[in-house]
Amino acid sequence: MDSKILFFCVLIVNIYLITDANQVFNYVVTIKTADNKFSSHEGKLNLDILSSNGLTSSQEDFELTPNGVKLAKNHVYTANIASFSPLDNITSVYLGWNLVSNYNLFYKIKKPMVYFDPITIGTTYDDPNSHMSVTLNRKFCPTTLPIGIKSGKGASFHPCISN
Repeated sequence: MDSKILFFCVLIVNIYLITDANQVFNYVVTIKTADNKFSSHEGKLNLDILSSNGLTSSQEDFELTPNGVKLAKNHVYTANIASFSPLDNITSVYLGWNLVSNYNLFYKIKKPMVYFDPITIGTTYDDPNSHMSVTLNRKFCPTTLPIGIKSGKGASFHPCISN
């Protein structure tokens, strides 16, 4: 009987450790195309999240628009993702896009380019202490604003420095 109780206690502790270690964070990713002049294209947006907790680094890959969308100037695209990385641990994001159809021979020779503004990743949660909903947003900026990304390529965005 004592061995069954011990087994049950060890099982409960293991379940607690596993569920605590694998916390999932739900985010809303907002991507905005720039107001620069470029042709609109049917494309798919992809995002890689790179994170570090000080001991280990990880990368998660997300296809934000699996069915493809019309990528046009001055448009906002949002997607919901679930990540294992807390918002503060995200060190950078890598945005890429691909044409939905690669059959146009002109695009084989000259890849189309879309211009992007900073990316925002946000989350909302209920604070049990204040009984209020809290919204946290983090903005990620490219090296130049706006940044042009060719189809099949991508660019890194790092946390923006606030003044």
